[in-house]
Formats: sequence, structure tokens, C-alpha cells
Amino acid sequence: MDLDLAQVRAFVVTADQRHFSRAAQALFVTQQALSKRIRRLEEVLATQLFVRSNRSVELTEDGRKFLPHARELIRVADAAVAALGDQPLRLDLLDYRLAPMSILRKLAEQDPELRVDRSALGGLDKAIGPLLKGELDVAFGWVHGIGGPVPDELDHRVIRLEPLLALLPPEHVLAGQDAIHIDDLKDEGLWLPGRESPTEWHRFTRLMGERLGLRMDHSGISYDLRHTLEQARYGKPRVTLVGADMELPRDLNLRVLPFAPLPLFPWSIVWRKGKLRTALRQLLASADRTSRAEGWCDRDPVTSWVP
Repeated sequence: MDLDLAQVRAFVVTADQRHFSRAAQALFVTQQALSKRIRRLEEVLATQLFVRSNRSVELTEDGRKFLPHARELIRVADAAVAALGDQPLRLDLLDYRLAPMSILRKLAEQDPELRVDRSALGGLDKAIGPLLKGELDVAFGWVHGIGGPVPDELDHRVIRLEPLLALLPPEHVLAGQDAIHIDDLKDEGLWLPGRESPTEWHRFTRLMGERLGLRMDHSGISYDLRHTLEQARYGKPRVTLVGADMELPRDLNLRVLPFAPLPLFPWSIVWRKGKLRTALRQLLASADRTSRAEGWCDRDPVTSWVP
């Protein structure tokens, strides 16, 4: 029996993520392509590996038995590739659901040979130390949101001004408008449940509130993005915030509208100065080229706001 490593890798990543959409994002493939790989692997092994539901993916008993062997197959395969060439770039995305993941997927389309090991440390401030120590090659984040100056040993470049959009249920009184004007939220405020968030995100929303005269409502608890979205859809009608590059579940039927003015989150790519590996130089060049071609940093200063 011959196993396809792409199918085995799809199985391992899906087992780790427990979610087909997130696993597909991590592998830079569509969810349909991921499902096809899993289905073919199950056919080869003549057993079911996952139990699927609308919200989660769980391993079957055979899936649990196969997982440690699948991990070892991938480890050996990656080691064999690494022995013959350059190591993958070590890259931090802050969070697998945010704009850097969609940026990385676009860069992978431009360069099919791009190989990276991804991490999500939860904030650029947490990636600074590993960057300085050489434990990371590159990271994404808002450089002015880390609570202090960027160390002189690091270089950085803005590659994406991501629009932040209003997210609200169709029953909300403002859902029929073409845009959510900041003055429309004077009484209600913008709902951002919980205060546990990356430092730069917390600083951005605080500045956004101060500069635009918008009250931030941190009431309530949210355990993850899905929990926030479900509360926005089925709880008290409220307006919350979402990045334009995030993929949202369609089943919740939420309305997504631009703000006026439109807040833009500045995503920078950050790396250590000095002699750069060939793969890193290629990544930086591809990011710069793609950013210009896609207009990722275009903005209208009259209708947008950047801190």
C-alpha cells in the first residue's frame, strides 16, 4: 500500500485543527480540495478517519491509531527534504484567522516553491524576542502597537492596510444602510467582548475609539471568533468588528458593511537586519511586488483612518 504524503499531511493538519476550514487555510488549499484528499486517504486505508459535524471534526478510533504514525511519516519526509536544501522560513502570523494568513496564501500562489513553518504567538510583541534570537525569520504585525520602539536590529515594511468592517445581524436597525457612520454608534458603541487580545489589537481599538469618538463596549465574554459571531447573530443586536481579509461562516447570515470613516489596520512584515537567506529575500520581494500589484496599501485619506 502506497500512501500519498499530501493526503497524509492533510490528515495530520486537520487532526490538529479539528476544523476543515482552518486546516484548508493552513495548507493553502480550498476546503473542497482538502476534503478530497482526506476522502482518498480513507479509501486507501479502507477506514473512516474523522467524524464530521457542522461545527467540529473528531477523530475516529482508527484515526487516533493512525495519527502518531502519520506524524512520523511527515516528520521523516520533511527531514529528507531539508537535508537536500534550504530550511523552511520560520514565520509568525499572530493568528491563523487574520490577514497575514490570506497574505501568505497569496504569496504562495506567486511562488509555489515557498516553504514556511508557521506559528501564531498571539502578537508581534511576543515575536520580537524570537526574531532577535534567530528563532524566527519573519513576523507580521502592527509595529507601532507593540508598546515601544522596534529594536534597531529589526527592519520592517508595511505591506497591507486592511479595512476593518462592521459586522451586524440583519435584524439590527442599521443593517439596511450602505455604511455604518461612526455617529450612528454614538449611543450603542462598538461591541468587542472580552479584553484578552493581542497588545497591538488592543492599542489599535483604543486609539480608534479615542480618535474617532467611538465608545468601545467590552461587556460579555467570548471564547473564540465563532462564539463572538454567534452572539452577534443570535443575541442582543449589536455591531462588532471584523477584518476584510477574514473568512466568515456563511451559515450565520451576518451583514458586513464599511465604516465611515473606514479604519485601516497597518500590517507590516518584520525581519532581522543583516545577511538575508535567499528564501527570505525572495519572500520580501514577493510581498512588496504583490502588495503593489494588488493595491494593498492604497487609501483615500479623506474617507479612511490610519493611526
